[in-house]
Amino acid sequence: MSFWDSSWNTVDPKRIAEYIGTFDMGEDETIAALHRYGVQSVCDAGCGCGIYALKLAANGFSVSGFDVSGRAVEIAQSLIQKAGYSAELKSASILDTGYAENRFDCVISRDVLDHISKADAVIAVKELCRITKPGGIVWFTLDALDDEYETETHIINADGDYVFTDGKWEGMVFHPYSEEEVHVIVPIDVVPEIANNNGELTVVLMKKNI
Repeated sequence: MSFWDSSWNTVDPKRIAEYIGTFDMGEDETIAALHRYGVQSVCDAGCGCGIYALKLAANGFSVSGFDVSGRAVEIAQSLIQKAGYSAELKSASILDTGYAENRFDCVISRDVLDHISKADAVIAVKELCRITKPGGIVWFTLDALDDEYETETHIINADGDYVFTDGKWEGMVFHPYSEEEVHVIVPIDVVPEIANNNGELTVVLMKKNI
């Protein structure tokens, strides 16, 4: 069983409920920008418990999404349905989503690409671009390196991936990105827009019109 399957299968429901209870469902900067761009269909790539997919639905978008963990998808589907919204969710890998080419106006991936190897992130970004319509947007975030990442037992491989070998994160991968390194994982013909908030990166890719 993968790290993420194990994590979602053993997660405390109270912890999820507490997280959901503190989550602001109002329009944030990302959603405001998507409205300005005229986005209608959004895919939440790596949706986890579904809280951001719910927020997207609550703010008027047609929402699809996926997660590598089938249990996470079950939790997300239940959350969205109980809130009175709908979303097309499924279990899939970010490396091979199974969606048709040019499917979505926008694909969002929040703190997912930094939890796979850098080599896989190159493949994943290409896949997210593939399922985005020409003229559409790929929008992803990358977490900052903090003390906990440094102190949990890990090795660092040749690509700079942190591979956790023991403790609560055993089996997890994290790759800390600099702004310069973002260019390594995006297609060579795409110029990323990067915002840096104390090491937490927001990256926007505009897919060229054919």
